[in-house]
Amino acid sequence: MIAQWKDPLLFLAGLMAGVRWPDWDFLIPGLSHRSGLTHSILLPLVVYFMALPAIAAGLSLGIALHLSSDIQPKAWTGGALIKFPVLGSIGKKLSPLWLFINIVGCIGIMAASLDIEPHFAQLIMLMVTSAGTFWYFSREEKKRLIPLTTLAASGLLVHSFRSGLLTLSAVTQFFV
Repeated sequence: MIAQWKDPLLFLAGLMAGVRWPDWDFLIPGLSHRSGLTHSILLPLVVYFMALPAIAAGLSLGIALHLSSDIQPKAWTGGALIKFPVLGSIGKKLSPLWLFINIVGCIGIMAASLDIEPHFAQLIMLMVTSAGTFWYFSREEKKRLIPLTTLAASGLLVHSFRSGLLTLSAVTQFFV
């Protein structure tokens, strides 16, 4: 019985850490707020390749929730802009794009991680995902439509890509 709950509990721990991880840039010397290193898929990607899928899925969801909130600042100036050490800010045109791409990446890592999990763990993690999303947005956000729409769009993109409905060649046709 305990073995069945191990992965859902690791997922929950990853979720709680992932929601707060992007703002650790305040605590890491050399990083400024909205660092491109903490506001990215970097940590979930490392954890995923360390073969810890439940933690990677939770981290991914938590970071996606946080980034979807960050995508709606009062103004794209100062602390709202994504910054990298040495390079500085990527500007008001690329910052929202950076956030959206990393939200999609986090949802993709979460989906790939959950594929590895047993069915029981997947069901529990889906319930935790729903409850965690509701909890986060009810506590952290006054305007919930933009972050929820961003998460939904990210989920649809990931689902379309994973199911073969959306391919890289189809996307590049729009830009070539």
